[in-house]
Amino acid sequence: MKKILIIKLLLILLLIFTNSVQGQLKIPENPKKIYPVNDYAGVLSDIQIQELNKRLIQYSKKTSTEILISIVRDLYGEDPNFLASKWGNKWHIGKKYKNNGIIILLSINDKKISIQNGYGIEPYLTDFTTRRIIQKITPLLKKHLYYKAIDISSKEIFRIMKNEYINKENKKNHFSKWNLVFSIGVFLIMFFFLCKRGIDPSLLNILFLTNIIFKKKYSDNEDRFDGFGEGGNFGGGGSCENW
Repeated sequence: MKKILIIKLLLILLLIFTNSVQGQLKIPENPKKIYPVNDYAGVLSDIQIQELNKRLIQYSKKTSTEILISIVRDLYGEDPNFLASKWGNKWHIGKKYKNNGIIILLSINDKKISIQNGYGIEPYLTDFTTRRIIQKITPLLKKHLYYKAIDISSKEIFRIMKNEYINKENKKNHFSKWNLVFSIGVFLIMFFFLCKRGIDPSLLNILFLTNIIFKKKYSDNEDRFDGFGEGGNFGGGGSCENW
């Protein structure tokens, strides 16, 4: 009888251990190009993903801050705060040395949301403010309005982080744009001056071609997106709530 009880106990323990191992949520491997929105639960439409990606990419280019949205179907018992922070570290969300990454993690079946910050974000986006953001969007999550909830939460982060981490590269591009305008203005003035003097204005072709190349290079820099994940570290705090 004792042997039977021991065998049953061992089988139960084995079953519990097997389920716990199978139930762990594995963070996906880093994609070759990390986009802001990663919907593994399929709750957003393609158009909604495109709109959010566009807005978050533009924000990243302007401020260098990277906001990653991760939506999963189930946490399988994992702690959402720990998982979000671990996800951010694995994908290196945020700039290296700035550590200005933010993770918004949603679990649909668990009805849980977590917002976690990189170390550099902590002074601006505190545990209190992240909790306020979550409380604001909770009614939307209860109605399954996931897109609207994410949209509002990201805009709240934009508002709180206003004028923080302004991207220096963006300032350089803005300065370069005015350089382009100035160069074209100089070109036109010299063109009319040479025409008036009777000098062949074709001498300005080199300058004209230079301006075209400069303009194309500027446009390419504006449109290019290399993806998130540039060496950021997490552990700067955050909040988690049920909806």
